[in-house]
Amino acid sequence: MEENKICIFLVDDNIVNLNTGKNALQHNYTVITIPSGEKLLLSLKKVKPNLILLDIDMPGMSGYDAIKQIKANPETADIPVIFLTGKNASENELLGLSLGAVDYITKPFSASILLKRVELHLLLQAQKEELREFNVNLLEMVDERVNDIYTLQNAIIIWVAEVIEFRDEETGQHVERVQKYLEILLHAMEKTEPYANEVFAWDVDAFLKSALLHDVGKIKIRDDILLKKASLTDEEVVNMRNHSLYGKILIESLQNKVPDQAFLEYAKTLAYRHHERWDGTGYPDKLKGEEIPLQARMMAIVDVYDALISERPYKKAFSHEEAMENIAAGRGTQFDPGLVDLFICLSDKIKEVSEKMKNT
Repeated sequence: MEENKICIFLVDDNIVNLNTGKNALQHNYTVITIPSGEKLLLSLKKVKPNLILLDIDMPGMSGYDAIKQIKANPETADIPVIFLTGKNASENELLGLSLGAVDYITKPFSASILLKRVELHLLLQAQKEELREFNVNLLEMVDERVNDIYTLQNAIIIWVAEVIEFRDEETGQHVERVQKYLEILLHAMEKTEPYANEVFAWDVDAFLKSALLHDVGKIKIRDDILLKKASLTDEEVVNMRNHSLYGKILIESLQNKVPDQAFLEYAKTLAYRHHERWDGTGYPDKLKGEEIPLQARMMAIVDVYDALISERPYKKAFSHEEAMENIAAGRGTQFDPGLVDLFICLSDKIKEVSEKMKNT
């Protein structure tokens, strides 16, 4: 068989039909003549033709039986099959088409008609292949574009978080550590009631990504307050607390331009609510207990933990064990008691992440 030349199987138990068909087609195509349905199936294990011309009435395996096996095999199912038949009853045509044939040619056939019909179906098959390849390439292009956008989105989010940290020089990798703690806590909640059902409905990737923006409102806090080396005055504390409101306003401004983004909704919740307290004495709205969104109750714990283990101008860094004791002491007052219990159980994993990230 010539390389790159279109190959056609011509299957018929009549030697005259085989010779007539081969003579009509061999100038344009590589034609392999096959005398039975059984030998057709054996030949298909060695060569995959571009088209099969298949007689219906043959001793042993009929054309109907042969096409059933051809279409049942994923390796050969897409090969177009044209039936050759002396029958012209419409029910026979309907049966053949229902089994997967693309056309019928009635015997005895004209060589010129046979050639034209073969050309037509090979053209259709080539167009189908081109369309399939185009769709595959289009999907690859779309995937690449989506990946580019996703990468850009992540880069912008990390950049914004770094801008915030760049102003608040003492926080270091605070937002990235907090994100890691949240991930550990979240995966434990996925296996723990009463949190599992609620967490199941979240877009986990969007939620964890949004954690990087929980302090975005600090971008509007004055440097003399944000960077103050001593304890804040009462007035400055009030001003600093406004970062929750500023975060909400900034994210809502972005939501107006890009609506229906789960990521932004999570980010707004974390930015606005992560300083609410379980006992209702937090800010900005003094929400109490389960009035506080679950995402914000999680953030409250991991945010305070990281603040405790971090050195500040006005305090030394707590050890991991001291920080965990402080978290436990806030159970039922500052923090969701169930989440505190779970966080304490995760102590070893939290410590491993905190020590690893402090050393990078």
